[in-house]
Order: sequence, then structure tokens, then C-alpha cells
Amino acid sequence: MDFKQYLILDLETTGIDLFKDRIVKLTTISFSDETVSDTQIKSRLFNPKISISIEAEKIHGITDEDVKNEKEFKYYAKSLSDFFENSCIIGFGIYDFHIPILMSEFYRSGVYFDVSKIDIIDLKNVYEKLRPRNLLNALKEFCSVEVDSFDRKSNEKTESILELFLAQQTELSSKNINLNTIIYNDKNIKTLDKEGFFKISHNNDLVFAKGKYENQKITTVKQLHPDYIKWINDNEEISTMVKMILNYEK
Repeated sequence: MDFKQYLILDLETTGIDLFKDRIVKLTTISFSDETVSDTQIKSRLFNPKISISIEAEKIHGITDEDVKNEKEFKYYAKSLSDFFENSCIIGFGIYDFHIPILMSEFYRSGVYFDVSKIDIIDLKNVYEKLRPRNLLNALKEFCSVEVDSFDRKSNEKTESILELFLAQQTELSSKNINLNTIIYNDKNIKTLDKEGFFKISHNNDLVFAKGKYENQKITTVKQLHPDYIKWINDNEEISTMVKMILNYEK
């Protein structure tokens, strides 16, 4: 795999609405190769300019008071987009939550986040291939770590995800499962989503990869066939990631 870096990514947010809620904390652990010999942790709080929901505050412990003097995400959007480019981003449940809400933040900031220039490893899906449970059970099963909850004001949860990645990597190797099979972004066809709806054309346009509008630009289909776009958005069997890419493209 040819990446600038691997990035463990974890987010804390104001809630779980991918379009309306905001990121209040972003933490990464970067390393250059699969030996994970040298890591760097970066963590930042953001002022979401909306109230953190009671439910979210109970989960991560971050309050409106904690972030009231922080800058908004938009002030860091361009540097974050550059930082993520050509990276393999690793997280737990990242495909259906972290990446879509991150794209939503970039969109509001007026910064184009090119998802074709990242790869994704969702450790939740790796875990489901091996043992279908949750993060706490994953740590117990793979790392022999038993915890009831995380101190989410610290970087404990993000560091735990790194530990889980290393342990799962060992078991994948023992079962002859190649890490490349876990990455969604196929370098040959440049598919952007695991369901295969979108790809990057030879002209670097975002186009449909399948269906009756195969190889047509998303922008063109939006203009000429709004009923098809509505069908995708209303279809509960199509993932949030697909809808985020569809609605993200201007």
C-alpha cells in the first residue's frame, strides 16, 4: 500500500445527525507504515456554534463551556483537508459516521474534501468479520483490556483504537487475510463507496459507476434526472455514505 501516512481518526460531536450536527473534537494518531514504529497524536477542540446535545454530552463529557472559546472548524478546514490527503484513515464505525460528518463540515466550510484521495479501514467491519460485537468487547477480545467506558475528554479512546488496529492486524495475518481486502477504495476502478455507486472518471470527474446512468457525471444526472436522485436519497437500503457523496457534489 502506498500512503503518505496512516491516520487513526476519532471524532466527538454535538449529536448524531450527519447533516445538522457538528464536530467538537477531532483526534488523530499518525504513523508512516504498518510497523507503527513512530506515532504522533494531534487533538483539537472546535466551537460548533450550536449547543451540544444532552445525549452527546453524557457520552463524551464535553460541554458548551469547554468549547466556547475555541475556533470553528472552518478555520482549520483547508489544513485538515491537506493533512488527510493521500492517507489511509482508520477508525471504528468510521465509514457510516465519521467520514460523512467530516464531509459535511468541509462542505459548510467551503473546502472541497476529495474522498478519492483517501483510503478507509473501518475496524468495526474488520471486527464483524472476526467477532460481531462492539468496541469495548473488541478491546476485551483482541487486547485483553476490560473497560466499562472511556474518558473521552482525554485521548484514551483514540489510543485504544490504535491498540485494536495492531491486535486485529496480527489476527488477520494469522488467518491469511490481506489488509488490502479491508480497504474500500479500489485503486484500479477508483470506486468511492463500498456499494460501488461512484467512481472517478479518466477526466477526474465524479461519475456514477453503475446503473442506467453509468459513467455520467453526478452534476449532470442531478440536473436532468432529479427523480433518480430523489430515489437514492429516499431509499433506506442505500448507505448514508452514498447519500453524503451524492449531496456533497455541487
